[in-house]
Parts: sequence; structure tokens; C-alpha cells
Amino acid sequence: MAATVSTHRQRATGVGFDLQGALDVQRDLKRIDNRLPWLQERAMQTLLRRLPVEARRDIQAEYNLPAARIRDNLRASLIGGSTARAAGVRLVGQWKRGIGLMNYSARATRKGVSYSVYRGRRQVAQGTFIARLLGGNDQVVERYGPKVAMTKGRYIGHKRQRLEVLYRSTVAQMLAQGRRPERLLDFSRDVLRSEMRRLLDSYDY
Repeated sequence: MAATVSTHRQRATGVGFDLQGALDVQRDLKRIDNRLPWLQERAMQTLLRRLPVEARRDIQAEYNLPAARIRDNLRASLIGGSTARAAGVRLVGQWKRGIGLMNYSARATRKGVSYSVYRGRRQVAQGTFIARLLGGNDQVVERYGPKVAMTKGRYIGHKRQRLEVLYRSTVAQMLAQGRRPERLLDFSRDVLRSEMRRLLDSYDY
């Protein structure tokens, strides 16, 4: 079993957990050798359901984000081996753009927007404000660059500075943060071992 971090330009883009090979089950399996691949695949299906939940909980313990916002950017899938059966489970954090600052309990203050990326820690982004953009969503933004003539919205024809939406880490970066990959790998091993033991105990041979 291994955890791998994918990177692009020195930035984390995802984390994969490849749970390959025989599972460590202390039992004589000679009489059910032909059923082992099926039992292992059943154990991996259980892990497929439980790993994203555990990853979301682990991320939420550190980051001040709603569960749905994290869950929408996690993808777990079975990966194939040399046969048609599954050989492992892969969990990947989606790499799109960062999560908008508005999602971190943002609120306007006189100095800028106050927000909390990490639980128990709040800070202020100086000079920023909350604006409703053309799509109808509220975002934390800041002005940048020279004034240009607006071509859309209520300020059409007027010269104003452009607005830039502020983002923070992606779920892929959160997934790769600190010792999270190791914790999730340990969790995966425990789930696979306990599930294999449960399946073997229920198997009549």
C-alpha cells in the first residue's frame, strides 16, 4: 500500500492511495483460494464508501469549511490490476481552482473582509470587500489594475478598476497537507483488514 502526491509546478494537485497486493489476514486460506479475489474486492468496496467520509472529517477538523463543500471535490474510485478485478482504491482531491474566500465564514468589516480558513483562527484581508458578481453569487474581491470601461453590469460605460475574486487552497492541497496522507493510509489498512476478517468469519467453509 502506498500514498502518492501528484504535483504540477510544485503545487499539489491530488493524492492517490493505491492499496495493492495481498491483505494481511492471519488465517489458513488454502480452502478458499478461488474466493480470495472476490473477498478482497468486497473489502475494497467497503473502503471505497468509507475513505471519502474519513478524508472529509479529517479535513474538516482543520479547515473551517462545510462538509458539502469538501465532499463535492473528493473522488474515490476502484483501480484495476492485471485481471478484471479491482486491485486497489484511489482517492483524489479535485484540482480546479481554489475555494472562494466567501466559503470561510467571510463577513465585511471597515478594514476589509474577516474570514477563517483554519478552525479557531480569524484574520482580515485588508482592502477587500464582498460584491455580488454578474453570475449572482457573492464573492470576496479586491480591485486591481488601471481603470477600464465596463462593458457589462450596472456600471456599463463607466471606467472602473477590475475585480479579482480571492481564493484559498484547493481540496487537493488540503488532502496533501501535513500527515493527512499517512493518517488516511493507516485508516485504509485498518478498514481492509477488519473487513477481510469479517468476510472470512461469515464465509462458510
